[in-house]
Amino acid sequence: MTSYLAACYLKTEFPSRRTGRRRARQLRGEGAGPFDEYRCEWCGSVHIGHARGHATHLRTGPHGPTPVHHLTPEHAA
Repeated sequence: MTSYLAACYLKTEFPSRRTGRRRARQLRGEGAGPFDEYRCEWCGSVHIGHARGHATHLRTGPHGPTPVHHLTPEHAA
């Protein structure tokens, strides 16, 4: 999985960092784990994602689920 797919593809775009922070805080309050907002290097929009070091789930790609540790730069294709 490329860094574009991990960082941007199919993620919700928020109009501002403030709106992204608000949604991340709401998700944390619902028990969804630590989320943070970030400005996407690919599209320039604000997205939310797991806080660094806290992603423990699998992401689904075109060939099935990909272990999170395969999303690190040394494994990126």
